[in-house]
Amino acid sequence: MSNDENTDLLLGLGLTLNQAKVYLAILKLEKGTVNQIAKYSKVRREEVYRILPYLEQMGLAEKLMGKPTVVKATPISDALSFLLAEEKSKFESRLTEMRTKVQTLSLKDWKQPPPGEETIYILIAEKKAILAKTSELIRNSRKEVALIADKARIIPTLSQFSEECRQAIKKGSQIRLIFEGDNPDVLLKEKVNKLIDGKSVHIKFHREPLNHFIMSDDKEALITTSKESGLGESPSLWANNSNLIGLLRTAFESDWKEAED
Repeated sequence: MSNDENTDLLLGLGLTLNQAKVYLAILKLEKGTVNQIAKYSKVRREEVYRILPYLEQMGLAEKLMGKPTVVKATPISDALSFLLAEEKSKFESRLTEMRTKVQTLSLKDWKQPPPGEETIYILIAEKKAILAKTSELIRNSRKEVALIADKARIIPTLSQFSEECRQAIKKGSQIRLIFEGDNPDVLLKEKVNKLIDGKSVHIKFHREPLNHFIMSDDKEALITTSKESGLGESPSLWANNSNLIGLLRTAFESDWKEAED
């Protein structure tokens, strides 16, 4: 498919011409600086700076921490699925057409660097981008998804990722969940098991406040910056640094031993 056809598909999803050019440039570069993106997309550097926050807000791009600023494209199958969720509520009559466009783009063979290839930290502020990253993290799992969360907010969170959890279980993953700050809750356990529908789900309750994070296979983790808010309601830090993951693993196992069934 030609670059013009790809651009037309993105225009059909609500992006402007320059936004589509910048996003396609990031996808093909895999990641790059603003200067590289401007040169490849043939969009003025000043305009690229204005476009990038919009792409981040839509969950289509991520800024990597460091200098100079490097921008990485979100895998298109993740980013556009969340874009669809928002567009569905606004433009129900266009839903069928948009699904066709997203499917066409998702089937393309975009090259993405494999997870864990290099140490990366990403501070993610936008809710859609956090949700997309969480979805990707769960789908990447082959052994275990470990989550510490607030009991009161867990059902809405798991509802958004129930399909990803079920698919992870089919691939051999275990799901271990620690709910903080309350006594064991049999009813909540039943709700979670029904929602995820898997025998590979293990749940415990911890009476003390804990740090909130989700971790996949000791390879990547997403850490919330505020325990008072739910997933996506405050910025989150994604990382694949082995030392940090090791600390999180130690903390999780310690909390798991102290938690009650």
